[in-house]
Amino acid sequence: MTAAFDSRRRRVLRAALAAPALGLLSPAGAQSKGGKPLRLAATRQSLVGAGNPDTAVWSYNGSVPGPELRFRQGERLRIEVENTLGVDTTVHWHGVRVPNAMDGVPQLTQVPIKANGGRFWYEFELRDAGTYWYHPHLGSPEQVGRGLYGPLIVDETQPPSVDRDIVWMLGDWRLDREARIVGDFGNFMDASHAGRIGNTVTVNGVIRESFELRAGERIRLRLVNAANARIFGLEFRGHDPMVIALDGQPVAPHQPEGGRIVLGPSMRADVLLDATGEPGRSYPVVDDFHPRRAYRLLDLRYANARPRGGRAGAPLNWTPAPLRPNPWAPRGA
Repeated sequence: MTAAFDSRRRRVLRAALAAPALGLLSPAGAQSKGGKPLRLAATRQSLVGAGNPDTAVWSYNGSVPGPELRFRQGERLRIEVENTLGVDTTVHWHGVRVPNAMDGVPQLTQVPIKANGGRFWYEFELRDAGTYWYHPHLGSPEQVGRGLYGPLIVDETQPPSVDRDIVWMLGDWRLDREARIVGDFGNFMDASHAGRIGNTVTVNGVIRESFELRAGERIRLRLVNAANARIFGLEFRGHDPMVIALDGQPVAPHQPEGGRIVLGPSMRADVLLDATGEPGRSYPVVDDFHPRRAYRLLDLRYANARPRGGRAGAPLNWTPAPLRPNPWAPRGA
């Protein structure tokens, strides 16, 4: 490497790390929306349930997953992140088109948020509707594996008609018999095989026995795979889910191949689920991506009541919102 090239590289890096100020320029008509700041801290959470010890986790605002950040397309996210952990971190907004300075890549797009009190402002316009999520991009296997993740939902200006809009964040944990996180992140066996696959699966930070449904309703179910390496293959037995978006982008509504919704790490799927089951009955949701290790994720449990008015079975008269122009694209792109 020549001295001249090395000098140019340092200038480029300095310019990139100074660039966050560029992300604070609000385009005309964009509405800023802050909400509560994100505070990273060590805490404890009952992942396994009553009768078992709580688990020491890392969290945003005291819970796993972190708070649901929900906006409308065209609004502007503006959030201060405070890091009280003993390690540096960043926040990456997974799947979202952002200016380079807001992408959360340490030493490339920003200086890391320092341990023990460091702060950083993230601000950008949310140009695309969809299901996204946020997580660190520094020491990701361990920081995400200890609980640092949360949903970012950008609603369409004209969303599909549903009775409820629900997020399931799927987490995968490697716990010992005392519900403690096993700290063997980055061990060679995982790195040379399928990655760090755990022994405990949670939905929104807990092992769930059931999810309540009302006969006749239509649910928009936003599925997010926040696991480090586990692939989910979800079968909603007794139901016919319809996929309307993948990884934050709308797709032609369709039933998944083989009736099973497959999600690799970081993938998302928006699903319309019509509650066509019988009141008082339960229907399992099974993860059988690995058939020999299939397990019941939870049960869809119907309230013991007759069907009421709902949108189940109604035609899907919905046109997805178009993508907005990307002001951060290189010239000519």
